[in-house]
Amino acid sequence: MDDAWTTRTQSDASSLSGTTGVYTPTHTTSSPPAATSLPAPFSTDGGIGSAPEAGETYMIRHVDTGKAVTLSGGELVLRTDPGMNGGWRWHCSETEDGWLHFRETVSGVYLGRDGWGGFQANKRSPNGTERLLIRPREAGGYNIFAMDWWKLGALCTRDTDGKLFETKEVAKASRWEFVRV
Repeated sequence: MDDAWTTRTQSDASSLSGTTGVYTPTHTTSSPPAATSLPAPFSTDGGIGSAPEAGETYMIRHVDTGKAVTLSGGELVLRTDPGMNGGWRWHCSETEDGWLHFRETVSGVYLGRDGWGGFQANKRSPNGTERLLIRPREAGGYNIFAMDWWKLGALCTRDTDGKLFETKEVAKASRWEFVRV
């Protein structure tokens, strides 16, 4: 039997009827365009924690649960997959005297103490309650402290409800990672 590519001319190939196919070498075809879809939901998986530096943006992730500090509906919560319903990108800035601030990039509000034993993000300009101190821990991660008059209060969470609160006991302080995004 004759090889269709070597014995037939182009006009013969174009006049072939129904059951005979025309063969196209694979190097002359292109892949179909990828289907357009929404981006994959945000996940706190992946990324390597680093020391926060002014001018960079971070996901602040709880070391023990892997959940990220997220501003959702005006409340600070921990979420694994906030998707598009929460602000989880925190831009770091530093004062001349060394305090760090973290501003949520969409709403423009700063992470800080609420004065009632908790943490919040609702101030558009940082003051004393938004000045944060970051301390590395030997076991990994960092503690996040805010000033409470002459004492430091540490950012803490209960694994059961994911709410953020402040503790005066360093042993109860949660450990956090700063993952550059």
